[in-house]
Amino acid sequence: MTLLQTAILAQETSDGPKIWENRVLDEFEIPFGAWMDQTVDWIDGNLGWLLAIIEWPFAFLINLVVDSFLEKLPWLVVCLGFFVLGSLVRNVKVGAFAAIALATCGILGNSYWIETARTIGYIFVAVVLSVIIGVPVGVLCGRIDSVWKVVRPMLDAMQVVHSFVYMLPFIFFFGIGPTSATMVTMVFALPPLIRLTNLGIRQVPEDVVEASRAYGAPESRVLLDVQLPLARPAIMTGLNQTLLLAISMLGIAALMGAGGLGRLLLRALSGQNVALASSGGLAFFLVAVVLDRMSQPEEGDSGSLGHRIKMAWAHRKDPEVLIPVGNTTKVAKHVATGPRLASVGSTERQWIIVAGVGALISLVSVFLPWVSDGAKIGSYGRRVDESLPGETFSGLSASGGSFFGYIVFGLSLFILGSVVMTLRDPGKGPRWMTTDGAVIASIAMLISTVGYILASPPNVVEVSTGLGVWLALVGSLIATVGSALWISIAPHTPLHPLNADVAWGRVAGVGAATVVLLIAGFSGWSFDERQDVVFTPELEAQIDELKQQARDEPENAGPIAAELSSLVASASNRGTIVTSGFSDQGPRLGIWTLLLGGLALATTMQAAGVFGMDEHKSWIWSTITAGVGAGTAGITAAWIGTLVRSADPNYVSGMGSFLAFIAGILILASSSPVLKEFRRERIFDDSINLTSKTIDLAETEAPVSELV
Repeated sequence: MTLLQTAILAQETSDGPKIWENRVLDEFEIPFGAWMDQTVDWIDGNLGWLLAIIEWPFAFLINLVVDSFLEKLPWLVVCLGFFVLGSLVRNVKVGAFAAIALATCGILGNSYWIETARTIGYIFVAVVLSVIIGVPVGVLCGRIDSVWKVVRPMLDAMQVVHSFVYMLPFIFFFGIGPTSATMVTMVFALPPLIRLTNLGIRQVPEDVVEASRAYGAPESRVLLDVQLPLARPAIMTGLNQTLLLAISMLGIAALMGAGGLGRLLLRALSGQNVALASSGGLAFFLVAVVLDRMSQPEEGDSGSLGHRIKMAWAHRKDPEVLIPVGNTTKVAKHVATGPRLASVGSTERQWIIVAGVGALISLVSVFLPWVSDGAKIGSYGRRVDESLPGETFSGLSASGGSFFGYIVFGLSLFILGSVVMTLRDPGKGPRWMTTDGAVIASIAMLISTVGYILASPPNVVEVSTGLGVWLALVGSLIATVGSALWISIAPHTPLHPLNADVAWGRVAGVGAATVVLLIAGFSGWSFDERQDVVFTPELEAQIDELKQQARDEPENAGPIAAELSSLVASASNRGTIVTSGFSDQGPRLGIWTLLLGGLALATTMQAAGVFGMDEHKSWIWSTITAGVGAGTAGITAAWIGTLVRSADPNYVSGMGSFLAFIAGILILASSSPVLKEFRRERIFDDSINLTSKTIDLAETEAPVSELV
């Protein structure tokens, strides 16, 4: 049909020109899709060797790092490796956090750990290849203007075009799977590294570069010894931004068939699986935080992960605004050539030793019998622990103290470490290995031990408490008394004067945590869906009766099968036994955690200055509050950990215990601002000469209050 005939037909319709316009679009259709289809076919048929070359480094590294290395390593080895790596590239604190976070991903389950290892591997491959390509290209752009003029539009296109658009060529050429997904991740994350490397090279002072050239340095030495070292802050910021963008892209890359935690999240969204989404999301968050903390430059520690990813995404085209700018303000400070920290006096030494003796007693207690004839806590989740006549179990046994014993063991070691560090070198060890850290650990150990003693065993279980738990109680009491008297005379002073006003915000925060403990007590602390709970003897008798009826009446087999299915479904729906923190059917730990919340509120009011403000007393009461919060978190963590360790399938801890754990952490954190202010007192003798020195604040991490 010609265009004229189309126009005549259009005039004969009631719609008029509207139909004519639509048909013109069909007549003049540009076959762009067909062209691209032909191009893809031609490239696949004639440039397969080139595609293989491009694909090889990605496939090789994925096979080497992910399939042959990370997936084969035990999770504990990976956690220890990240501890060492984090300690080397940052500090011990970051290394410890990395190990704990990855260990948390592991205890979510083996399937989660496998996907966690794959996620780390895919990110590593994408970032390594980004560095191999991005840094040299950025250096060329910084040194040669013509290269930058060519590369810059390409970077703009890589960041303007939506990731869904350039996912398609990789799928067409390389198929679905981890290799193509890692390629897309690298393309998306590469531009900030090139831009910031270029910027760092260009921002090196020109007079420094010219001076190096004037002294005869070749261009290779100018680059390696002058430009790259001075551009290091910008390059490290670019590396961090590349890492953040790679993390943010992995969820989308799961659509291309990539493994890792992104696949779990995609599957959870598709099936609306809340449990899978929550666990997978937690693991993804922890991996992201670990990698972010390890890749940050030292000056870039501020800001939450969400804020940093948001900023990286928002400034994809101008990442230079994210380079940390050091504070070059000069301040005059008086530096004492010989200040000393207050030494340990005879009375303080006496109570330090008392605290250490108590911790040593508690440490020994976990190897002694804690319970016999059954498991006091473990029997809630494991049937075989309900009756074990004649058998005894230690504080570290799964049927004994379990995680209650582990907590006592760990806190005892912490107290002993604080004692040794203070006696050997007072005030120079880790911040929390001092008197207030010992008080917090002692109180938490005492609360955890008392919580185990007061916990109610199941009604069907008869157990006998062993010598070990009573020895742990005695040791905890001695450690608590010794550390309390230690802190009462310890020469500690605040770095800054404390606020003289009543800290009502702290009181409100601990009050809110106490309300959370009340809600947690009414919530479920355990969910029992084991088969012997769902299928009771009465139900099994009904099922057997229906099966026999079906055999006797084959003509009614269909209706009987429907009735049987309905009976089983109904039993499954109402068969779950939920035990609250206050219920007589459970350990009743919710009662004790609620009482601890009330105690924390009372000590917080003392620490906040409601009954009068005194800096030293505020510090002591804040330490007690922190100990109560740590003990609350310890009880709930021990309950959760015991069930995770030994419970039967379909018996899990409930949301109530997790809420109580969070409330304990909030109570502990409420005292942190005050505790961080106190350090061991510095003594300046009259004979010490004071000299004046100028300090560049950009080169020191110490607060100004410590410099002056």
